[in-house]
Amino acid sequence: MTALTDEELVQRCKVELPHATRSYEELVLRHAQRVYSLVYRVVDDRQEAEDISQEVFLKVYHGLPKFDQRALFSTWLYRIATNSALDALDKVKVRRHHTVQVDMHPDAQRENHENDALAGLVSAEADPAELAMRSELRACINRVLRQLDREQVRVLLLRDFENLSYDEIAKMVQAGLS
Repeated sequence: MTALTDEELVQRCKVELPHATRSYEELVLRHAQRVYSLVYRVVDDRQEAEDISQEVFLKVYHGLPKFDQRALFSTWLYRIATNSALDALDKVKVRRHHTVQVDMHPDAQRENHENDALAGLVSAEADPAELAMRSELRACINRVLRQLDREQVRVLLLRDFENLSYDEIAKMVQAGLS
């Protein structure tokens, strides 16, 4: 039996949902790991990435009836995932801005934030020098991502983390503009 394409599964979902969810479940299984990976690269927190990934698939579930399929399903899905992750990142920025301790020196604030963000990356199996390099690199990437605007972050994620071609990225950006 030949596996159905995403587009065929979307068509089935439009007919089946909400009574039957088999086609929707197949779409989730097919894309869950990649959505999680994309979201995690933006928010740098496992629990938050899991929560956002679930929210993404809820948005997809509710949005499927209106999805017009002018773009690929994966294009639409990853745009939802990217926007959801960037929204979460924006909320963190706002929260941090409002909860900065007045008596703490700015350099100490930056150091504490980086240490907290890197705490979840420690693995008992990794070499300490490699862990330090990974932590430093992740902190650097996160600092850069926080300084870019949303569209720049989206393009960077799609090209360097999702390995999409420039043509695929152009189609995704165009799909978002229409």
